[in-house]
Amino acid sequence: MSCMFEISYAGPEDATRESRLTSEAVASGGLLAFREPAGVDGSSICLTFEFESRAQAEAVAEAWRLRGEHVEGVYDYT
Repeated sequence: MSCMFEISYAGPEDATRESRLTSEAVASGGLLAFREPAGVDGSSICLTFEFESRAQAEAVAEAWRLRGEHVEGVYDYT
């Protein structure tokens, strides 16, 4: 079963940050499944990362939380 979590951060958009997160996710067996850009109202950018292994997703999510990222989840896809 696949698992996912989301990272949200306040704008402006940060391509370097997003590239780093995506590279780290891929190195841990994940992928960037969806990117929601900031709205015209200045809402947050949201990145959804998907993993085949819940253990991998939880490990990456926890590491990013410890680093100060805002992580929602880990959630199972049904």
